[in-house]
Amino acid sequence: MTPIDQRKLRPDRRRYPRFNVKLPVEFTVLPGQRRCRATIDNISLAGVLLLTDEPLENGTRVLMHIPQRSAAVLNMQAQIVRASVVGEFGVAFVSMSEDEIEQLTSLVERLS
Repeated sequence: MTPIDQRKLRPDRRRYPRFNVKLPVEFTVLPGQRRCRATIDNISLAGVLLLTDEPLENGTRVLMHIPQRSAAVLNMQAQIVRASVVGEFGVAFVSMSEDEIEQLTSLVERLS
């Protein structure tokens, strides 16, 4: 059996379901202040798949600026947990407050 066949047989072990979206966002690379543009390809309560041409490495901390309704922005602390050479980055949310969890839940429900 090939590795691709094995992946097809494995159940998705993610804790939260992912929802496909195309959401333009900005993020700031920490600890500096370099602000970058990207697109969220999919989102869950645990993180996002981020598409960007910016060079990012595993472990890089970022502040995601996720647009909300009525011009509000949800600022989420996050970390790059998977980097790809083709501009796809797995990003995990970190240090979430109860308010941020509620806002993110509302956003995910609205986008799904």
